[in-house]
Amino acid sequence: MQYYEVSTMDNQLEKIRDIWVNAFFTGNFNLLAQYEHADFKVVYEQEGRVEGTFTRYERIAHAVKNGVWKPQKPAIEFEEFEFDRDLTHCKILIGLENQKQIQELWGNQGAWKIIELRFLS
Repeated sequence: MQYYEVSTMDNQLEKIRDIWVNAFFTGNFNLLAQYEHADFKVVYEQEGRVEGTFTRYERIAHAVKNGVWKPQKPAIEFEEFEFDRDLTHCKILIGLENQKQIQELWGNQGAWKIIELRFLS
């Protein structure tokens, strides 16, 4: 798939992404589910581990219920948005202060939903 950057694109994606990020940090897994693709997964490359939504939502719900859901916001140095030619997919590369990187894959089939969150090794 060929990607290119679109500077004005896409306020809709940025708004949805903000809602999704805030839902994660507040532990609102019901809201997360609205913005995550049915096949959404979290990939931890360094650990060789993949986490699906069911396990993830269960873990978040348990932590919220027990008052221990306190994820730390990473120190972000940059974000690069790359949209495909027909603007239905977007790859976001996030550079963190500690030289680590995170990649998000988003798809739009009527509405933006995140397909994959990948912690790069």
